[in-house]
Amino acid sequence: MMTDNAVRSAVRDLRGSLIRSFDADISNIDGIIKLTLGEPDFPTPARVVQSGIDSIQAGRTHYAPNAGTMGFRQAVVDYLKRRRGLDYSVDNIVATVGGSEALSSSLGALLSSETQSIIPIPAFGAYKTQTLLAGGSLDLIDTTDTGFKLTPQQLEKAIERAKTAGKRPVLIINYPNNPTGVALATDELKALADVVTHHNILVVSDEVYSEIYYGEGRADSIARYAPDNTVLIDSASKSFAMTGWRVGYIAAPAQYANEFVKVHQSNVATGATFTMDAAQEGYEHGDEDIEAMVNEYSRRRNFMYKVLTDMGLNVAYPDGAFYLFIQIPDWFKGSSLDFCTKLAYEAKVALIPGAAFGNPQSRWVRASYAASMENLQECAQRLKMWLKEQN
Repeated sequence: MMTDNAVRSAVRDLRGSLIRSFDADISNIDGIIKLTLGEPDFPTPARVVQSGIDSIQAGRTHYAPNAGTMGFRQAVVDYLKRRRGLDYSVDNIVATVGGSEALSSSLGALLSSETQSIIPIPAFGAYKTQTLLAGGSLDLIDTTDTGFKLTPQQLEKAIERAKTAGKRPVLIINYPNNPTGVALATDELKALADVVTHHNILVVSDEVYSEIYYGEGRADSIARYAPDNTVLIDSASKSFAMTGWRVGYIAAPAQYANEFVKVHQSNVATGATFTMDAAQEGYEHGDEDIEAMVNEYSRRRNFMYKVLTDMGLNVAYPDGAFYLFIQIPDWFKGSSLDFCTKLAYEAKVALIPGAAFGNPQSRWVRASYAASMENLQECAQRLKMWLKEQN
């Protein structure tokens, strides 16, 4: 029999992902259409799949170097220069088992009881989870009133709070953002970078949605303006529809990358050689595959944003990613979970409660438009009819 204290309290006290639990709870509703999980609905590009097959058939099924194959790491370096204008060398790159492991290995090395994570919310729940697992403190900054963007003033105050508490501040950001789709403009990133470099703190920048961007040019990165202070997290999951392949990477100053490899090696030893080979093909030759997916996401975004706002709903305008963050109408007095549950059972449309993203009192819900246009059109019609029935 397991004793009560066999599992440490930091783990016992954790709650599972509300995104996953809610999705599971409503999945058995007959006729439900789910706009819940953040997963591309496109197949992995054929060139990437074939590269993975070729790798397996060539016998590349054994251990890779801990930091990843040299081919994959060099492909990431070249990709970051070509697509993002960022300068790295292979010594800065650590291949990981998806973006989630990139987060856990980097944050596992950086966070402790001596740190305080500054996290603008709404945000992906793993940032909070990883902080608590490491024994760190949290400072969750609600950005609803600032257009879902962290401001330099908010960051300055958070750094001061951490220092007053005797903690080392670590900033964790995600732009384009999950769940809002909001991205930061160059001047906004520069302003945050000025604060980061002035106080010489580290920023972990989760950029897994960087390729799904609808503005002019490419989504910018804080790594351009504070390279010595930035740990960049990215993944092939969203860029190349490779969620099941589990390939990501960390790009960071070499002194940090070397430390992250230790945690990575302890947890997973190394990623799979053939999945790195497949992702390498995407990073080397997959630009047109990215563009094709982004063009379709843009079409869906434009459709859903117009339909929802025409219904009178307040929706955060997404610059990137594939989410719409929708404000719950004032007439509904329950929680975001109550709203999504009622919607799922009555309209048979599944959205994610805003409470999943850091604020239990959130008055917002998230819709993913990583779904077919047919399903989006049907969901829009169901939602429109349901809203009429409520009034």
